Amino acid sequence: MDPRPTERIHCSAGMLKSSCSIWAVVKLSLLRLLPLCAALNSEGLALADFRNKVLDPDRVLRSWNFSDELPCKWRGIVCDNVTNQVIRLNLPRARLSGTISPQLTELLQLRRLGLHFNNLTGAIPSSIGNLQYLRALYLHQNSLTGALPDALGVMPALRILDVSGNKLEHSIPATFANMTNLKFLNLSNNLLSGAVPGGAMLNFSASSFAGNSMLCGSSLLGLPACNQGFQWSIWKIVLLSAAFFILLKIVIGLLLLRRCLRRDRNREIHLGKEGKLVIFKGADDQQGPTSKAMLRAVRKLQKKDIVGEGGYGVVYRMELEDKRVYALKKLKEGLEAALGFENELETLGELKHRNLVKLRGYCVGTTAKLLIYDFIPNGTLDQLLHPRTEEEKKIPVDWATRIKIAFGTARALAYLHHGCRPRIVHRDVSSTNILLAENLEPRLSDFGLARLLGNDDTHVSVTIGGTYGYIAPEYAQTGQATEKSDVYSYGVILLELLSGRKPADPSYSEQHVNLAGWVRSLRETGLQLEAVDMYLRETAPHEEIATAVEIACRCVSLTPDERPPMDKVVQFLEPLGDFESTPSDNFTPSNSVNSLRI
Repeated sequence: MDPRPTERIHCSAGMLKSSCSIWAVVKLSLLRLLPLCAALNSEGLALADFRNKVLDPDRVLRSWNFSDELPCKWRGIVCDNVTNQVIRLNLPRARLSGTISPQLTELLQLRRLGLHFNNLTGAIPSSIGNLQYLRALYLHQNSLTGALPDALGVMPALRILDVSGNKLEHSIPATFANMTNLKFLNLSNNLLSGAVPGGAMLNFSASSFAGNSMLCGSSLLGLPACNQGFQWSIWKIVLLSAAFFILLKIVIGLLLLRRCLRRDRNREIHLGKEGKLVIFKGADDQQGPTSKAMLRAVRKLQKKDIVGEGGYGVVYRMELEDKRVYALKKLKEGLEAALGFENELETLGELKHRNLVKLRGYCVGTTAKLLIYDFIPNGTLDQLLHPRTEEEKKIPVDWATRIKIAFGTARALAYLHHGCRPRIVHRDVSSTNILLAENLEPRLSDFGLARLLGNDDTHVSVTIGGTYGYIAPEYAQTGQATEKSDVYSYGVILLELLSGRKPADPSYSEQHVNLAGWVRSLRETGLQLEAVDMYLRETAPHEEIATAVEIACRCVSLTPDERPPMDKVVQFLEPLGDFESTPSDNFTPSNSVNSLRI
């Protein structure tokens, strides 16, 4: 017999039959959820309410098990080691949609709330002021609406507030003038209006308020005065109108002239009269673009479409008429194609792995050789770890993201080394060749190009390539690249993820030369953990950091035989995160380096 109380649902004769049925289904559904949440504490129940109010298409929250007593092991949650109270909720770039549950303000010990780069809607809960210990609030790049709560201005611990890139309206609360403890503020690119309060707001720059055309206030903030209108005399209007009319005619004339002159001259890629375009049709792309559509897109490419340039050529962003976007790599003219160039491309087109950039086709003409890949929109690992702007530098990369990138990259290299026949040596593994897809999933690019553009006997390449700081010592000395030289480069990538430092930098002493040499010297005295980014040392599990550092040190050993093969590196990293396996990872593991001792 069901131990739950029987729920009786009655409908009066005057009620609509359909309304009664819907209400019955809702109430019965709620009854079924009660046993699932019965074990949770009050903070777990608040998080469960948040989970029920959002959509999670990528199943980022699949570890949120409502039968747990505590939510501390849920993804994105960090608890205090002593009290087990939630102190961090961090779910950026998770593609969540829905509203922010007011129940989150019941997490009274919360220090950081990060829900940025999602698609959340609705208002910021007015009860946000309950979070008296909150130090950082990241809600930027969502679709939030409504007003800024007055309570934000009276939160004593708040140091960072970023709500930029939303649709927030109305005026900035007067309480914001008293936010003397605030160190970083970004209200840009919203729909805010009215006067900006004085006081503490004057401590910030104009960029904190940019993109809100209806704001007014101090000239120090680059805003128009609130009590002055535009007073134009008739003669000023006439002169400005005439000047605008003349300028418009000049601009139109120049545009027409430019269009006439640039039709052929500005065409970036000339295929010549003879050539061949091949588009691969795989199981994941049943309705790929036609050759004619691809050729039309290629001929329209211009310099403004360039998104990157590397040792092998220039990369363009290419958008087709149906709005699908691809990356097109134009190989450098000075590079000679190897024998069997097209056969190698056919082989590369058959490679399928979630952590490799997919090759979709190629074009071989009399004057150009082109490779067509999936377009990966979120930049490179180098851009993520070494941001160019001050605002980007203030957004730390958490442990879960770093270890996910490390694991995905290792899995891609293991597939090339152990899952392909013949094996493929990358030769240029670097943070600029690791692209970031949705949810910051890594995609390794430029694999197989060494064999396309130079001599290669199965798995040894004889032409020196690679990026300074990542090149294995024996590769630099002999010019021979093997799987072990790829392992070395991967070890530098892992150190870069752990330390947040560039692989080659003037700050390293002449004795250590680069990041790998510096860490090796620290390891000799047992101080290798000093190389780890301070943010990780404060937030990530110590044992997991120590394991990752040891793996990296093994990979950058000066003796190639001491470096573990990449399939073993995957095994070493797997316990450090919640990773999904793929069919392409099912290759026979190596027999060497069977254990890792820290």
